[in-house]
Amino acid sequence: MREFRRRAHQYVTDVPRDDDLEWLALMQHHGAPTRLVDWTRSPHVAAFFGAQSSNSANPFITTTPDKQVEPFVIWAVDVDSINAEAVAMLGLPEGNNDLSSPENFRKLYWDQPPDNLYLVAAVQPHRMNERLTIQQALFLFANHALFSFRRCLAALLLHASNGQKQSAQWLHKLVVASETRFDVLRALNKLNINGATLYPGLDGFCQSLYVNVQIQEQEDWPGVSQTTDRER
Repeated sequence: MREFRRRAHQYVTDVPRDDDLEWLALMQHHGAPTRLVDWTRSPHVAAFFGAQSSNSANPFITTTPDKQVEPFVIWAVDVDSINAEAVAMLGLPEGNNDLSSPENFRKLYWDQPPDNLYLVAAVQPHRMNERLTIQQALFLFANHALFSFRRCLAALLLHASNGQKQSAQWLHKLVVASETRFDVLRALNKLNINGATLYPGLDGFCQSLYVNVQIQEQEDWPGVSQTTDRER
């Protein structure tokens, strides 16, 4: 992060202010390593990213018995309940429970947490860039640098469960059959949710063309999934 802050002005003109979360969001935006995990408040946007990224090695769905394509997954999390539990675990006083504030975020992200205090928190930068706004994005992150996001999330849910809270309802896994991938992408495209709208600029437009070509192939050659089959 220190190297990024020293040199980012060479590549962008509007650099963040003295706010670690804004800096980390910019780093995440451009592919630098951070502990932030991308989420969205929109189920449609989540469905798009799940469908688009699935089966990237062979975008043409195949259902041959010897090679089944894996379904894609959409995770849903109750960020309000998770943040309320995180605030309780941290013992933050009432009126100072904004985990996205520069002071609280800096302490939560950088300080070494006490033993056995593993949790995750949902945060949003005060200043949102264009892509974050369009994607209705927010971040979840683990408070411990040496333990996985999954382990910290499980620890928070267990802590809530021990406190007689219904934390089993805070996290849901939606498994979507692989053969519905093009139906999902086609339906979302009609809602104007595609690479061109979610990634402003030429790169996003080209991503949308890539998906559109896949959809067109599927419509023109129903049931034919492999290049060799199409050639035959």
